[in-house]
Formats: sequence, C-alpha cells, structure tokens
Amino acid sequence: MDFNQLLESVNQNISEAVFRSDKNGLIYVNKAFVKMFGFASEDEVKNLPITKMYKDPRDRSRLITKLNANHSYENEEVTFLRRDKSEFTGLVSTIMHEDKDGNLFWDGAIRDVTKEREFLDRIRTREQLLESINRNINEAIYRSESQKGIIYVNDEFVKMFGYDTAQEIMDMDPMELYRDPKERAQIGEEILSLGSIENKEVEFKRKDGSNFWGYLNSIKIEGADGKVYFDGAVRNITKEKEAEKALMRYAEMQRILINLSTKYIDLPLEEVEQAINDSLRELGEFVGADRSYVFDFNRDKGICSNTFEWCADGISPEIQNNQNLPLEIMPELVNAHLKGNPMIVDDVRKLKKKDFKNLLEAQKIKSLMTMPMIHTKDCVGFVGFDWVKTHHVASEKEVLLLELFSEMLVNIRIRSHNERELHKLFSKTIEQNQRLKDFSYITSHNFRSSVANLVGLLSIIEDDPTNKEYFEMLKATALKLNLAIDAINDLLNFEKDISMLEKEQINLLDVVNDVILLNRKSATEKNIELDVDIPKDLTLRILPAYLQSILHNLITNAMKYGVTKDRRKIKIYAKKEAKEVLLTVADQGRGIDLDRFGGKMFQLGSRFHPDEESGHGMGLYMTKQQIEAINGRIEVESKVNQGTKFKVYFNG
Repeated sequence: MDFNQLLESVNQNISEAVFRSDKNGLIYVNKAFVKMFGFASEDEVKNLPITKMYKDPRDRSRLITKLNANHSYENEEVTFLRRDKSEFTGLVSTIMHEDKDGNLFWDGAIRDVTKEREFLDRIRTREQLLESINRNINEAIYRSESQKGIIYVNDEFVKMFGYDTAQEIMDMDPMELYRDPKERAQIGEEILSLGSIENKEVEFKRKDGSNFWGYLNSIKIEGADGKVYFDGAVRNITKEKEAEKALMRYAEMQRILINLSTKYIDLPLEEVEQAINDSLRELGEFVGADRSYVFDFNRDKGICSNTFEWCADGISPEIQNNQNLPLEIMPELVNAHLKGNPMIVDDVRKLKKKDFKNLLEAQKIKSLMTMPMIHTKDCVGFVGFDWVKTHHVASEKEVLLLELFSEMLVNIRIRSHNERELHKLFSKTIEQNQRLKDFSYITSHNFRSSVANLVGLLSIIEDDPTNKEYFEMLKATALKLNLAIDAINDLLNFEKDISMLEKEQINLLDVVNDVILLNRKSATEKNIELDVDIPKDLTLRILPAYLQSILHNLITNAMKYGVTKDRRKIKIYAKKEAKEVLLTVADQGRGIDLDRFGGKMFQLGSRFHPDEESGHGMGLYMTKQQIEAINGRIEVESKVNQGTKFKVYFNG
C-alpha cells in the first residue's frame, strides 16, 4: 500500500473529524467529519460557510487570531452546531501551512468530547455533592479498613470527636474513639457476622476525654480491589439522650409528687416514722443528694435537733452530732426560715458566718438546700439536702419537690398531734367513765353503810331515848358520813381544769412545816415523831394547792398506816437531783404487800389495811393524779412489817 492509500485509509477510518481549509472555506473533510456534523455528503459540508458550524461565531475569530499569532493551537474546546442545530463539544487542533506558491491553508482535527464532558460533569457534580454532604451534613462519616484502620473521615467527624485534623484521627487506633474499647471489638464482630448494623447506641470518647452518645450505622462492602471496607456514620444523640433522661426524670418526679401527696393520707401513726425515712431516701436519691434530713425547732430553748436522717452509701451519719444545736450559730438559716424562705447554698465556703460555716465543713458538706416547715405562720423546723461528694446547684424542680415534702411533713405533724390528742381524750374519757363507775360504787358503799348505821341507831334510840352512848354513836356515824361527803367534794374539785390554776415559786420546807402544823395535834396524841430534813433554800415552781394536797395525803397516810406500837417515826426529806427535786416520805410501819397490791396502789377506792382506821380509798389516787398533772411522777417502795417509802419527783 502506497502512502496515499495509507493516508486515505486513516482519514476514512479515524473517529476524529479531519479537515483542510483555506481562505475560501473547507476544501477537504473526512467521513468522520461529515458524520460528526450530521451531513449527508462531503460536498454538502464543503458548500456550508464555516461560521455556520460554530454556536458562537466569535470562537472562530478567536481561533483564527490565535492561529495567525502562533501558527497552531491544540485541544481548544469549542461548542459546534450540527446540521440540525443540535450542539456538541469538540476539541479542535489546527496547524497553518504555506505552499510553494505562498498560499495559506489550515489542516486540523476535531474530537467529539461531548460524552466525555457529560461524564466528567457528572463526576464533578457527584464530587461537589459528596463534598457538600461531607462538609454540611451533621453526621460523622468514615471509611475504615481491617488492616489500616480509619482511612477517611469527613469534617463533621473531626469536629464531633474534638480533633484538629482528619489525619490525626487516621493515624490513631480506632479503639481510642470508644469509651469502652471492648465495645468496638464487639461491634466489629457484629458487622462481620450480619453485614451491617443500624442505629446502635454507642458511647464514644472525644479527644479531651469527655464522652458522648451516638447512633452508629455501618455496612461492610467489598471494593473493586477485593478489599473489605467498613463505611459508616455516627449521629450525635447526646441531646436526645439528655432530653430522654430529663423526660424520665420529670416522670419520676411526678411519681414522687403523687406518692408524697397520697402516702400520708390515712397513714396509721405507727407507720409515720418509717414513711418519713422512706421519703427521705427516695427524695435524696432522686436529687442525687448525699444526705436528707428533718430538723425540729425549739424556739423557747433556742435550739434545733435532727430528728430524721437518710445517708447515701459511704456517707457518715450526723444525726447524733446534730442534737440541741444553738440557733444562734446559724443565723442565715434561721432568719431565712423564719421569713418562710428556703436556704440554698451552692458552695459552703462562701458563707460569711464562721460558726455556721465551721459546723457544715466539719460534716464535709459542700452544698445544701433547706426548706422551712411552716405551721400557722410559725417555723417549726426544716427539711433539707446535703451534698458531700460534689458541689450542687439546686434546680427549680428540686426546690419545688422539697417545698411539697415540707408541707406534707407539717400536715402529718398536725394530723399526728390531733390524733394523739384525740387518743388522749378518748383514753381520758374511758378512764373517767371507769372512775365514775368506781366512784359510784364507793359512794354507794360508804353512804349505804353509814345510812344503815343511822337507821339502826335511830331504831335503838326510839326504844331507849335516854341512853347517851347511842347518841355518841349516832354523832360518830354522822361525822363519818360528812367526811365521806368532803372526800367526794375534794375529788370533784380536783377534776376541774388545771389550766384555771397558776404556778408559783414555793419554798418546799415552808409547805411541809405548814402541813405538819395542821396535823401536830394528831401526831402528838399518837406519839408520832416527824423527822424533817429539807434544805431551807429548796424551791419549786408549782401549783400551791396541789403541793399542799400531795404533802397532806402522804403525811397523813403515813400517820394512819405507817406506825406501830414500837416504831412511830416518820421521815420527810428532799434534795435536788439534776433537773428534778426528789421528796421522800418514809415510815417504819406494817408496809404493803406490793406483790399483792402493787397494781392497785393508786387506783380509786383501793385499801390495803382493812383492820386499821377506815378510809375512802381516794387519797393515793388523788395524789398520783395531782403529781402527774404537774408533770411529776411517784414511786413506792415497801416491805411487809418493815415500812413504806413514797418518792415523789418534781420538775426543778
């Protein structure tokens, strides 16, 4: 094949459009040119003005200028027009020649790159889209390889995990991105087994060591190179978890509020103490406190005491150390509570009053919150939380919760008080009914025997009106009946309200001497020695009438039943003991069989010496009632044929 044939074969079979032109237009085109521009023949193309082949004629002028300047150009991108006016993109290269006669002509070729450009545009668009996604998506995108670890991360990944550059992450061990490195190994095994995971909650670790929760989605794929890759995304769900936690906390708070509102309704009094302890634990755990507690105020004594306390695990109790605390050492707390306000201390170190600050720091308290318990505008105590391990800033919900609990405690205290008073009233009513029954029996018995004696004596006197002995017996019986009536009057007067009487500061020795003086004649007649040993300056704040009645009953009782023919001495002595005054009346008489009569010692109508002087069984009963009415107590020690000792304890 000669050169011309080879050239023709190339021109006819090459995919590029080959052409030659001169100043008059196209003088040669190959088949590819005809086909590329959508014409039917070479002659049809050559008869078309060249400018009609350009979408923008200015492109042809630009190329001619460049060709004249450089004699050639390569791969200039031009938009051409086909015969049907459709467009395509071509890369045109041209070189300028001059023949021996000085005529200029241009040889060139055009390569249709429309599909290439469309493909590149698609690639470029996809790259731009991927770049936009990687830059703007709020999920951390990554690709990892089994052997190399992480080989790609987007900007959000770098930001989410708190690193400076993507390369910093790709150079590290992926295990370091997990709070629990073991979890990463388990996730890898799960993906290898299942091929993918979806929305798996994982706790990740940032560069600074802080943790966050994320949803992890990952899939195993095999690349064109035969390697196994893991493509995935992490979405930060920390705020969602916090919102979920807050919602659960709110639901738990509602449950606690409902529980507090209903727990103490109709709760038996014997269960109140346990219920308060349970509530302190529940509230303390809910707010994350280390201690929760209740304090009661005693404003009269200027003190407060810790009555209930719950402590978290590992926290030492302080209830024993918080008894009878002077209110004056905690003025900030007291002043706030007396005004009905809570006291919230985020940092104990900021307290100004040194005594209160030292008290709290001694108990290792970092933060506290207390709420007053208000009853009829008066502060009766407070409830509170302590934080020992860390400082704490109380939230509005925590303040509300403590306020409600404070109100619940006040209500239960009121109900408990009312129920106790009702129980006392009920018990007193039963006791009074029983006393009334006993009183009726005693009265009936005493009156019946006296009246029977009177009737019998009157009958005898009718038969023998001159017998003076019968009149003496009649007089004695009438006197006995009068004494019974006096005893009944004393008992009825005692039942009057004690609140009508007023206490006075009384010298005990003076009152004892007055009672002895009233009974001196009887003691002299019976040859009874009254031995008194009481300090001259010993005084009592007491109801004078009650003290005189108590001493009269005990001394006269000893004079009646506490002497024998050989032992006729009665000792009356007193002394100060701590916060009490102990008064003792001791005799050496026949004594009382306590095994037999101990349980009836102070009952209405009880008698222990039926063969001795008759009584009405009211003296010891009234004595005990009067002593207890002034918050005292009485004890008895006695042995048969050895004597009896009554010990009375008065509040000093």
